[in-house]
Amino acid sequence: MSSEIPPMEHDTTFKFLLKDKKELLVLVKDILRYSWADEIDEESIEFDDSEFVTQQLSQLRADIVAKAKLKGREVYFYILIENQSTVKRDMAQKILKYMVSLWWKELSKGAENLPPVIPIVVYNGTKEKWNLSTDLMEAFETFKDDVFRYRVVDVSEVDVKKILQEEKDLLTPIIFYLEQVREDRDELIRRLLEVEKNVEKLSNENVDRFLRWAYYIIRPRLLEEQKEEYERVAERVKQGGGKNMGEFISNVARLLDEARAKDFNLGLQQGLQQGIRESQIRIAKKMIQKGIRDEEIAELTELDIEEIKRLRKELLN
Repeated sequence: MSSEIPPMEHDTTFKFLLKDKKELLVLVKDILRYSWADEIDEESIEFDDSEFVTQQLSQLRADIVAKAKLKGREVYFYILIENQSTVKRDMAQKILKYMVSLWWKELSKGAENLPPVIPIVVYNGTKEKWNLSTDLMEAFETFKDDVFRYRVVDVSEVDVKKILQEEKDLLTPIIFYLEQVREDRDELIRRLLEVEKNVEKLSNENVDRFLRWAYYIIRPRLLEEQKEEYERVAERVKQGGGKNMGEFISNVARLLDEARAKDFNLGLQQGLQQGIRESQIRIAKKMIQKGIRDEEIAELTELDIEEIKRLRKELLN
């Protein structure tokens, strides 16, 4: 059973997670703590799904582009979010392309001033740490400290426990908390049970988004014969809403634990079988060296006669 999630599908889970006004505010206010974030006018936030066309007529689409205003001001600014489950060496260039294309789009509409663009990378990889410079203009040497940088939200290092204690209708802290341990099945089970109260307080919209995340992250970690039961439990939540989330969490934790136990037993059984085979081969080699006939060795070790002949040939060489 593979726990690897296709990068495109996995990145998609963060697109729908952060394409929400409240969740976006949690990211910039409570997690990244931008100094200006408290002044954002929530009602002014708009999400832009349009593509940018470059001078080479190629199309670019950022994962999330949000347009917003600060309270009491008429000037808009943009928040550009790129979701990554792997470290991309060309991230700075990619972000710059988005920013320049966005500015070009505004200029083509007659804008006199370029709107600020705040780039953010939400990285949820587990294979390696994000070790790239976040300085978009590093190549400019002397001037590099005077231009903008993007911020990295390394999901594995974000402390969201304080936010979780508030038990609000917020999905981002829950997802981040679970994402941190998605490769550790035992800890994932423990944290699922830990956030049960938080999940029960989610709105129907956030419940639906949580189920979409679970489909990509939880479901692939189950055995094939468990997935039908998972679908039934998930369907009951879709029909009944948040009131069934406690049941969903309990059942998912149980299924994960059963999958872990079966995987362990299967590994143990395979290990024992491998050990038995190695012992048979070792004994067969000793019998060959003592001059015992192949037919007798095969009968005593339960190895195929062809296997015995192969071992005899190896020893002769």
